[in-house]
Amino acid sequence: MKMCLECSKELSKDEIGINKKMLGKNTKEFLCIDCLSRFLNTDTEILQEKIIQFKEEGCTLF
Repeated sequence: MKMCLECSKELSKDEIGINKKMLGKNTKEFLCIDCLSRFLNTDTEILQEKIIQFKEEGCTLF
């Protein structure tokens, strides 16, 4: 299982997917949703909404 680079939390498939979507498909190191939101200077709720949006659009990263 993949772990958050920052806090070592175990990552979900959605967290890995949002990392790849926001940081690039070739990303090899991942952040949990909380650490990613701090890195991107946004709210976790916005990232959660984006995950839902991308899934509904049929994004294969999720």
